[in-house]
Amino acid sequence: MRNLLDSVLKPVRRASDAGSAQFAEWFMQSRHRFTITGLSRSGKSMLFTSLMTILKYRSEQQYQCLPLLRYLPMDLVENMWVEPLGDLPEFPVEEHMAALEKGEWPPATESVAGFQLTVRLRQTHGVKKYLLPFTDIVFEFIDYPGEWLTDLPMLDKTFTQWSDSAWAQQMNEPQNQFAKDWHAAVSEFDFEQPPTPDAINLLVTQYREYLLAAKAQGISMLQPGSFLIPGSGFDWQEYGFTPLPSRISSDLSSPWTQRFSHHFEVFQKRWLADLKQSTFRETDKQIILVDLFEGLNHSKSHLYQLRETLSNLAQTFVYGDPGWVQRHLLRQQKIAKVAFVATKSDLIPAAQKDNLLALLKDVTRGATAQMNKDEIQFEHFLVSAIQATDAGSNEQALRYVNSEGRYMEATFEPLPDSLKAMPADEHYPALPAGVPKDHLARILNGNGLDRLFQYLLED
Repeated sequence: MRNLLDSVLKPVRRASDAGSAQFAEWFMQSRHRFTITGLSRSGKSMLFTSLMTILKYRSEQQYQCLPLLRYLPMDLVENMWVEPLGDLPEFPVEEHMAALEKGEWPPATESVAGFQLTVRLRQTHGVKKYLLPFTDIVFEFIDYPGEWLTDLPMLDKTFTQWSDSAWAQQMNEPQNQFAKDWHAAVSEFDFEQPPTPDAINLLVTQYREYLLAAKAQGISMLQPGSFLIPGSGFDWQEYGFTPLPSRISSDLSSPWTQRFSHHFEVFQKRWLADLKQSTFRETDKQIILVDLFEGLNHSKSHLYQLRETLSNLAQTFVYGDPGWVQRHLLRQQKIAKVAFVATKSDLIPAAQKDNLLALLKDVTRGATAQMNKDEIQFEHFLVSAIQATDAGSNEQALRYVNSEGRYMEATFEPLPDSLKAMPADEHYPALPAGVPKDHLARILNGNGLDRLFQYLLED
């Protein structure tokens, strides 16, 4: 029997022994490409920092992180390593850990970074063990500024279409509260003057001031978000543009409409198209991070806008479920599984987590309706990249370290379980938790990450 098996498997083994990269990729690797999608302030930086730290301790020190992750059993892990992802800069995990050591939360992401994790598992099945002694499970992760994400829908619009939609956004709650100075500047602006560099710069600077002020107040749907961060690489001073009043944007003969249409096309072709190809590239699993606390801390209208933003983004990515042949031979990549994740769930007591999960489902219902239509599998999760709080003296309380390093206790009112249940004139202050001194132990016990990745790894 052994000789017969040898003769049958010899050609296959020759391909493997010859170092066939294609053989290894097809039969000895299970590759998972993750897009971790999150708006500004959604917690991507802390999630990446925790994830890389957890994987480092799990692989190098055999620390039993992610206890419920059955698909990567520690007793079968032969090796695990992290390496750069293509030509992308490496994620600055050491800088972020140094910030935590100083009692500071990691800075917001302002440029793209990535890493690749490979987990080598020993085979246990009889025939598979003889044919393929190990399986590599490869994970690819990319981090990027959340501001880039909201710009992607601009790829499918003309300048006039975008201008009209941006103007309409600014007239609605909650953006109209922060756009008053910008609207006043536009109403006083002389569009009869030619679009000289100085005139354009004046208008673009005033628009950018509005974007920055609105961002500071928790507004999520701001375009172009790429104008707000230095790491975008797009020269907004040279090719800047703003939405124009419809009386101007609808006039195709207007020098302002013509100039801004040209700048808009430069933005699309030289920045957005390349960005979508390089950063939001082939992926089959998507994690969508949602910070509900930003909206709860401001107003009901902020949460309604978050729902609208997520609905728009769900129409930007390519969803579907290609089979093995399409994925491995034809290189077709579509997102087949999505996880909606409410981050920072350690900032509320355990007694309120059912309400938080219900609110997450309500805020994402526009996006999930689109996915139901496309028959895409999705699920909702509550995750803490670091357990920064402790249980309080009662089930509605938490203890935490404040920014001055004092150990405090806060008692919570019940959270709304839907947008409808949230009073229009109320808001729910976010817990201002500081960095705990034992942050490493709290990262290694991050809550919910094992369930999240267990779901994503299931066939």
